[in-house]
Amino acid sequence: MMQEFEKWVARVLLLNSALALGVSLGLLGEPQPADALPLLYSAAMLGFVSAVLSLKRWTLGLWGGALYYALQLVSVYPFDGGWQFAVRAGVSIGMVLRFHSGVVVLNMVALALLAATAAVLAWRYRAPKT
Repeated sequence: MMQEFEKWVARVLLLNSALALGVSLGLLGEPQPADALPLLYSAAMLGFVSAVLSLKRWTLGLWGGALYYALQLVSVYPFDGGWQFAVRAGVSIGMVLRFHSGVVVLNMVALALLAATAAVLAWRYRAPKT
């Protein structure tokens, strides 16, 4: 049962990272700022390689997937035009938190998929070695 869930997590990561690759290459969605493209492409490639490793049941793939989702978890947009951080790769549904100095967006899809990946990792480390 858990192995099927692990396959599902890997397939979702593959789809999510493929969408992110499409966005970073300009094939999908709105054009991205040129200075954001290297980070977006790197995140998409991290997700894609991690998905392939996860499909082969390598634990390193799950760790890479967790990092991929962690990068997307929080976006920061200050009102004063200062330093901002946003990696929106693949699918995202955000919960917007407004503060006096700016806006923070919590990506709920990334949070759910990070939790699913963490659950698979926990299961893998608890499962008896065969």
